[in-house]
Amino acid sequence: VRDLTKHAGDNRLADGFVKAVESVGAVLAEHFPVTAGDTNELDDHLVEI
Repeated sequence: VRDLTKHAGDNRLADGFVKAVESVGAVLAEHFPVTAGDTNELDDHLVEI
């Protein structure tokens, strides 16, 4: 969230989203590493709620 809000304040919202997604992906990869035969169970698009 820190990266997203920092970039948004600098009028670089897209860069903030990219950085936030990369950061979250790194944390998830630590706890849920990809293994052989894994399938992508989620859609690959941003969902706005």
